[in-house]
Amino acid sequence: MILHSFLTNRFLSLEGRLYSGNLSEVQFKIEAALDKTQSLIIDLDSLERFDEAGAYMLYITSEKARENNKKIILFCKKNQIVKRVFNFVGIQYSSNLPIPSF
Repeated sequence: MILHSFLTNRFLSLEGRLYSGNLSEVQFKIEAALDKTQSLIIDLDSLERFDEAGAYMLYITSEKARENNKKIILFCKKNQIVKRVFNFVGIQYSSNLPIPSF
């Protein structure tokens, strides 16, 4: 799993695989990035493999962030695998990036 961080840690791009075999590692990295900002956009378009466990981990991590007055925006514009999994499990994502506020 490759993670790229841009815009002073407000944007995180996940690449490769997000599945049951690497959830805790990715969750730790997302939470570490969220420690540095109030809001985090996670781009999922570069994922090659994604399963229901990965979707639920993102949902749970987003809910934990919300409970701590932080925000995670899950972004997917073109990746059909990600869109199918999110639709299957009923998790919302954004297909438009919000305008950043600095």
